[in-house]
Order: sequence, then structure tokens, then C-alpha cells
Amino acid sequence: MKMKIFNLKLTALVLAGAFVFASCEKEDETPQNPNPPQLKTIAATATDNGNFTILLDALTRTGLADKMADANQTLTVFAPTDKAFMDLLAELNLNSLDEVETALGTEGLKNVLMYHVLGAKVTSDMVSTGYVSTMGMNATMDPLSIYVNTMSGVKINNRAMVETPDVMASNGVIHIVDKVILPLTIYELLEMNADYATLTAALGLADGGLDDLMKDANEGPFTLFAPDENAFAMLLTELSIADVPALVAALGTDGLAEVLTYHVVDGNVNSDEVPAGMVPTVNGDEIMIDLSNGVVITDKRNRQSNVVETDIQGTNGVIHAISKVILPTP
Repeated sequence: MKMKIFNLKLTALVLAGAFVFASCEKEDETPQNPNPPQLKTIAATATDNGNFTILLDALTRTGLADKMADANQTLTVFAPTDKAFMDLLAELNLNSLDEVETALGTEGLKNVLMYHVLGAKVTSDMVSTGYVSTMGMNATMDPLSIYVNTMSGVKINNRAMVETPDVMASNGVIHIVDKVILPLTIYELLEMNADYATLTAALGLADGGLDDLMKDANEGPFTLFAPDENAFAMLLTELSIADVPALVAALGTDGLAEVLTYHVVDGNVNSDEVPAGMVPTVNGDEIMIDLSNGVVITDKRNRQSNVVETDIQGTNGVIHAISKVILPTP
């Protein structure tokens, strides 16, 4: 009899435990929304937001509204708010978007807008410091670059901060920015990046006003093979020179200009257009380019430099980063 009572109690405990477990399991289930909210296109999302009336007006008058509403597109848009556009008007001393369009032309305004667009979906977790190609074009119809700095937030061209990232849309993503982003020359793109601080300083010190030439959107186009900080440090070690001021003193400002213009080729020569063989530079000397294993430049002193980054496009030309300062005929 005692065994029977024990078995009944055990059965009751098992059933009770099963009931508790089933109840907990049921409570832990996340209820499924049978009708989750559907994402809208970039255009519709911006319209619903209410802070992009000027941007939407600009997209409409340049024929880009349909692109932003196209479900077959996959885009990233750095979207300036109405305040950002009002700040631009004040900066340019203009009164309205009409005046901006008059100043730039409809195609010019369109190109500025496309400078805010990437041709793929790039969420905030994919963003890193460096140069990025946009859908804006320079005069040679090459995609203009922006410089993204992620050291403290996300800043574009040392100008526009991303205020709200990752506003998702059905055809891409919007990152809301606090300034209208303006296209840059090759000098200005270098100036954004601390890796080229010595190069930009040297362009300012050299004879011929090379910094002004490289920052003038009406000059060029130029192709600049750009040595970074490490390349200049290697040159100082190679020449047994203490620092950059001592290098400038050793070369003279005219000699510095000769070295720097040896890094410049006429025209906007993209990475897929770089010729093999002897190539004349702006200073009248030549470099030898070998394409058999990447792009390797041999200078007049038989020193070799590798191209390590390509196609950083400005309004007046293109930059290709190189691993070593190249030197012309002694």
C-alpha cells in the first residue's frame, strides 16, 4: 500500500514538473508579429522623416527622386538635413536652392547630390577610416572620393558628421549628416589625411606654388603618386638626414619642387589606364613603370616604389599612394 502511495506521489511530481516546464517554455516563446512593418524606399523614408524637404526638392529638380525610389537600387545616402542646407546657403551667401542650381547648373547640383551616394549598402559597422568612391563624377567621368574619419564618430571630408546612422530602407540605408558634403581637389583630399601631412607641407614649401596648383579645381587634371609619412621617414633614413626641415634645407625649395613634380604625371590616369614603360613626369624627367606584379615605379636612381592604394579621385585629378619617395636624375 505504501509503495502504491509513493508511486502516485512520484507520478504527480513528474506531471507537475512537466506542466511547469511546458508553462515556462510557452512564456519564453517570442510572439510573432504576423504583419511586421515593411521598410520603405529611401525617398519615402526621407519624406516621412520631415527634415529633408530641401534635399527632396533638390532630388526632384535634378531627376534623382526616381533613383531614390527605385526598389531595384541598392544605395547608401549621406542625407543632409534642412538645417544642413540652410547652413550651406549661408556659407555660400545664397538665398535659396534656386540660386544654388543657378550657380552650379542642374548637372552640377546633381553631381553634388550624387557625391552623397554610394553604390552599395554600407551600414555603420562596415565603415572605417579611409577613402571611399562615391557616385559623383569629376570632369573625366571618374568617381569622386570622400575621406571618412572614424576617430571620433564618423566625419566626412573633415566637414560633415554623421548624426544618425543606419536608417534602414528597402533599397539601402540612410546616414543623416549635419552638413552638405562638397567635392574636393586632390590637394584637399590629401589635406584631410594625417598620413600625408609631410607631403602637403612640402607642396606648400616648394617653389612654384604647388599647393595652390593642386588645390585649384580649374587646373589639371593631374595624376599624383603620393608618398605617405612612412615613405618620407624612409627617405630621411636613406639620406641620413635628421628631419624634414633639414631635408628642405639640403634640397632647397627649388630642389624640393623638382622632387615633388617628379611625382606628377599629366592627365587623370586611373589604375586601369597606367601605361607600362617610360612615362614622362611634369618636371621633364621620366619614371619607369612595370605592371608585371602590381604597379612598380623605378626612378632615375634605380630605386623602386610600389603603388599601394589607387584611384583616390578629386575634382582635378587622381592620387595613387606609393611606398617610397621617388627621386629624379641627380
